[in-house]
Amino acid sequence: MHDVDFIRERDETLAALAAFAEHDPRIEGLWLQGSLARGDADPLSDIDAYLVVSDAALTEVFAAREAIVSDLRPILAWSDGTTPGLKCVHALLDGGVRLDLYFEAASAVGEPRPVADVRVDKTGLAARLNTDWRPPFAYIGRVLEVILRMTRQGGTWPLRTLRRGQWSTFAMIELDLVNAQLAQLMALQLDPGNFHQNPFSLSRRLTEAHRATLDSLTGEVLAGVAARDARALLTTHLKILDALVVEGRAACAALDVDYPITEAGDAKLRAFLERAWPA
Repeated sequence: MHDVDFIRERDETLAALAAFAEHDPRIEGLWLQGSLARGDADPLSDIDAYLVVSDAALTEVFAAREAIVSDLRPILAWSDGTTPGLKCVHALLDGGVRLDLYFEAASAVGEPRPVADVRVDKTGLAARLNTDWRPPFAYIGRVLEVILRMTRQGGTWPLRTLRRGQWSTFAMIELDLVNAQLAQLMALQLDPGNFHQNPFSLSRRLTEAHRATLDSLTGEVLAGVAARDARALLTTHLKILDALVVEGRAACAALDVDYPITEAGDAKLRAFLERAWPA
């Protein structure tokens, strides 16, 4: 498939969803969030769509969620969401379309949310939407402190798995440290709202320099694992650890919170890894 095929399939799905919202009397409106609403989507971006349902019909409409989605386009796979309090469906549709469809009670439309692109409005939805959502800086800062402390502990798992000869597990952990943990710290510096972004999409929101760092470290991990070169992987792991410190400090500065680990603490962990790493 070409990019134009993915875009066409997605546009057809959006048109079918808008037609459903227009013709079903239980639906008051439809809006989009995410990259399609912000205007920075690419051909493979998901559809993040919200159906506004009259309060009295919300339970009934949500009970029919599989049928509603399958009428838009054949379903390849789907599941309910797991976030408490949200009624949503995550679906992969024929043609590669990814749809995250949320069912929202009409009475909840006034709650703060990010930028929204209204596609169907039967009851003055656009005027009632509150798009004044801001990232919860204090909450993200507290979670960031926990993440940094946990990542330092998790930074010793590659040592443990390598000493046990668990090469596949080692590779998984190292690549997660780079492309999930390190990428998130980079993304938080650019916009604290990135804390809530899909981790698989974070790299799209980074600078070219950030992406080059992630690609370089990923390449070193893969080459070292392929060669079973423990000594080279120590050098790579220390680079990852140093990057976590640098980007962690920068993320804390961006959120105006204190970096929770002392220089001596970071140095002790580095020295332990150098001493205990298998030859």
